[in-house]
Amino acid sequence: MLLIANNHRRTLILLWVSAGIFLCLTWWYVFALVSDGRSKEFANAERDLANLTRVSQEHANRTFRSADQVIRFIQSRYLEIGNRLDLAELTERGVIDAEIFPQVGVIDAQGIYVLSNLPTSGKLNLSDREHFKVHVATDTGQMFVSKPVLGRASNKWSIQLTRRINRPNGEFAGVVVVSVDPGYFTRFYGELKLGQEGVMALYGLDGVARARIVGNREEFGTQAHGSIMLERIAAGQPEGSYTSRSVVDGIERMYHYRKIPQYPLVVTDGLDTQYLLANYQRAKEAFWLQASMVSVLILALATALTRYLMQIRRQLLSRQLAQRQIEDRNEQLSAIFELSPDGFVSFDEQRRVKYISPAFVQMTEPGADRLEGLDENDFSAWLAQRCKPGSQFVGVEALRTSVAKGKTDKRELIELNIQGKRVLQVGLRCSQASSVSQILYLRDVTHETEVDHMKSEFLSTAAHELRTPMASILGFSEILLSDEYDPPTQHEFLTTIYEQSKLMANILNELLDLARIEARRDKDFRYTRVEVQELVAGVVKSYQLPPGRNAPQIEMPPEPLYLMADAGKLRQAVLNVVSNAYKYSPAGGSVLIKAAIKDEDGQAQQVCIEVADPGIGMTPEQLARVCERFYRADSSGKISGTGLGMSIVKEIIELHHGMLTLDSTPGQGSRVRLCLPSYSASQAAFEPSTQTRRVTDSRPAAL
Repeated sequence: MLLIANNHRRTLILLWVSAGIFLCLTWWYVFALVSDGRSKEFANAERDLANLTRVSQEHANRTFRSADQVIRFIQSRYLEIGNRLDLAELTERGVIDAEIFPQVGVIDAQGIYVLSNLPTSGKLNLSDREHFKVHVATDTGQMFVSKPVLGRASNKWSIQLTRRINRPNGEFAGVVVVSVDPGYFTRFYGELKLGQEGVMALYGLDGVARARIVGNREEFGTQAHGSIMLERIAAGQPEGSYTSRSVVDGIERMYHYRKIPQYPLVVTDGLDTQYLLANYQRAKEAFWLQASMVSVLILALATALTRYLMQIRRQLLSRQLAQRQIEDRNEQLSAIFELSPDGFVSFDEQRRVKYISPAFVQMTEPGADRLEGLDENDFSAWLAQRCKPGSQFVGVEALRTSVAKGKTDKRELIELNIQGKRVLQVGLRCSQASSVSQILYLRDVTHETEVDHMKSEFLSTAAHELRTPMASILGFSEILLSDEYDPPTQHEFLTTIYEQSKLMANILNELLDLARIEARRDKDFRYTRVEVQELVAGVVKSYQLPPGRNAPQIEMPPEPLYLMADAGKLRQAVLNVVSNAYKYSPAGGSVLIKAAIKDEDGQAQQVCIEVADPGIGMTPEQLARVCERFYRADSSGKISGTGLGMSIVKEIIELHHGMLTLDSTPGQGSRVRLCLPSYSASQAAFEPSTQTRRVTDSRPAAL
């Protein structure tokens, strides 16, 4: 299934990568075409504008040369004949082209318009005109081209072309003026058809348009200061192309300009970029549409193939899933039978052994897996032979009969006749399947039966220990209630009742302590730094010595010994040991308590508290059971006690990560040693910031 999924994933990835490559190639090709189309449009426009500018430059150059010839002719004739020069006659004779130069005249040295080819009324004073004043101060030797002005003689807009008239001695004699109609240029420019926002203009280097036409709109005198064209001419580039927004009307155009040689004039034309790119935009939109249609087609094809592949994959997966489910079920059943601690034996439809689990072989004996093929009776006989007398297997047929009667909760226990104790619980599950008729299952309940036995034994012991003082209490209470006795006798009976009640209370308290310690482990312990000398002194001070006995001897090192411990619990453990030392040395003698450092190579430093007594001592058998609950080395009953003290001591010491050791010799006494990690070795483990310690208890839980 994983292989199919990987192959399917790779196929889909390859499909969509291919689709992506085709899409990228399609759009890359379209972008290339669009970019190339834009570049070609700009290149063609630049070429066309350059040609138009060249034509316009030649037109303007010829016009100004013709005007200069007329000016020079009038200049020479005026110096020869003065005011007798007839400009109107020259115009009629065609010497002066009136279509190009509608007005020609002479301004004398005082600025009076003295000669003209057109009739004038009165004397016109033109001394304030720029085209006159520019020649008064000095002779530049150049023809001056004025800004468009409204003529005082003609009352029409015109461009004034002027030259200075000098007498033979160099004295200023006046100015020859030739007027050029700006419309002469705009009419010529209008024939070039540059679009609605296309522009053709004749500018002076002062930034003022002598003639300008935008579409069909004629303009004169517009300002173009700060334009790129003038900046480039000032930088020494008399010809060039650029694209920019117009400083006049803000429309973005592609421009080409040419400076007219020998004159402070420049011819420029420009195409609106929207008009320039109109064909490009239409082609671009067509390309976008075609690319979009191709992209949709590629995506639709890839999607259809994906859906088809998904459908095929679902069919394959459904078949694989069904096969996988069967394999998984078989694998799970095999794993359950092999890993389960319970033993299983399955029988086929003819009730012969078909399968034996590994756990069954481990429960019974090696070689049990060779029982396959036995019928249920032979198998039952084989299993019964391996059971102890009195706990034999009743047989598969008997179990099936119980199941048929509805006794499915009946427990059948057998005990195998092998080394060690092994108790098995046996049950049967009938099946309606054609391949399996019934399954015999066996569970090892040895531990549970032992725990049950221990619980029963514990209850019996506890009941016995509590019944003895309770019998005394009830008996003496009944005597006191039934008869009247003298005060000494009553006191004796009451003392007995009190002592037995105290004994029963001690048993109950120690049982509760033991149960609480086992239930909560060390969760209610409060660990602090405890000084051993101070702890032992407190125990000795609080212990009530038996009558006629001396206080214990104490041997301690001069330097303080410290433990990390629960002071109350540790004091209880030491007190129990000291109490036993006095209790089991009834003949008297000195009890010794001492402490010392135990420092062994490779082990953490420990502090050991040792209590030694000269008492009755214990045999090795008694020593092995001394920490069992309710066990007392003295079975005579002369020494009182609950038999729980050393059990509590052992629990407390082990929860402190310590160790309890006992040495005893019958008739010579006993020595109990409590060894716990020293403060320096154990503080990291017991400080509150550390994690909770885990103590593994291998003993069965007590009731």
